[in-house]
Amino acid sequence: MKFIANFPNISKLQTRELSKALLAPISLTTGTNIQYQSTNPDISIDYSLTSTWIMPRHRKLLSNLAVKATETEKLCDPTRYQELTGSLSHLAVFSCPDTISFAVSKLAQFNATPIMTHWKAGLHVLRYLKLTWNYCITYKRSSIPTRVFGYADADYGSDLNDRISYTGYIFMSNGGPISWNSHKQSMVAHSTMEVEYMALSDASQEALARKQFGQELRVPSSSTPITILSDNQSALEIAENPANYRRAKHIDIHYHAIRHYLRNDLITVDYVPSNAQAAGILTKALRPLKHHECVELLGLRNSYEN
Repeated sequence: MKFIANFPNISKLQTRELSKALLAPISLTTGTNIQYQSTNPDISIDYSLTSTWIMPRHRKLLSNLAVKATETEKLCDPTRYQELTGSLSHLAVFSCPDTISFAVSKLAQFNATPIMTHWKAGLHVLRYLKLTWNYCITYKRSSIPTRVFGYADADYGSDLNDRISYTGYIFMSNGGPISWNSHKQSMVAHSTMEVEYMALSDASQEALARKQFGQELRVPSSSTPITILSDNQSALEIAENPANYRRAKHIDIHYHAIRHYLRNDLITVDYVPSNAQAAGILTKALRPLKHHECVELLGLRNSYEN
């Protein structure tokens, strides 16, 4: 370590020990558990360590999850609620790209004035985490060059309060998700095509960020366009064929940047059937079977299996 030698007050023994620490394998970062072995080239990350300090803080409340709501909604303690959503947000960002991302995005909207219904919904997310704490993201070693591709999806007018749609996108590499996001769109849309087009545009910006990051790391495949998959053919047609401006002339101009990215071969877009759309789990609450299918598409697996 050259930079260590620049400090004259560090002894040789301290320098040697510090160098060992810096070169040691990473096993824990930002509360995320990292697992890999010399005999197995796969790398897995999970949130089991983070859940060990989130769960005890709400264990007593988890036992009361089945309590029925009263007729008049009561406000819950906003400090406790914000503490819960903050902890869940940490998991949603770092190691839990499944339903929790959409649920946390939804719950965080009520941080200012949460009611007991919101509190119980947050505890329901904790119950899900308790049952799936051993699920992990696994990145597999591959003999072919690493390729990044993404899914983009939207749920039209899903919020009954303001009828604003949700966007979700996720990018995959080596069999596991590397970047994901679930958020409300900035305006009320007029059609399903419009919300899907805006989701594609948001995903294209994230694709450029992944592409630039790969170029900084000198990943050979980062020079090729990143493919974004969508299950809405109308949105794909408008993105690839600007001549259909009449159908999209009312959409905010910054969403049309995707056309520039396509024209310069920075990204490509393609169709994926709805039953193979992995980003759907980031835009809406799914039924158990569909939820499990999306979890498999995302490459999440039980760490106790295999």
